[in-house]
Amino acid sequence: MQGSFEYKLDAKGDAVALDINMDATSAKALVRLDRYINWEDVLKLTENDPEAAYAAERLHTVLQHLGQ
Repeated sequence: MQGSFEYKLDAKGDAVALDINMDATSAKALVRLDRYINWEDVLKLTENDPEAAYAAERLHTVLQHLGQ
């Protein structure tokens, strides 16, 4: 079964807006994907890039909230 996943990215200068629409199947798949990512390794790889580390932490938080 394939779920629906659509996104819209709008960038103007430093402002970026991301709108994501998905069904429950896609949301559940993203929650499962979160379990496969070794976030400790990601943070080690981004230790010299604070912006990327922060983005990784936010992404992890978003994926966790999808599972609630």
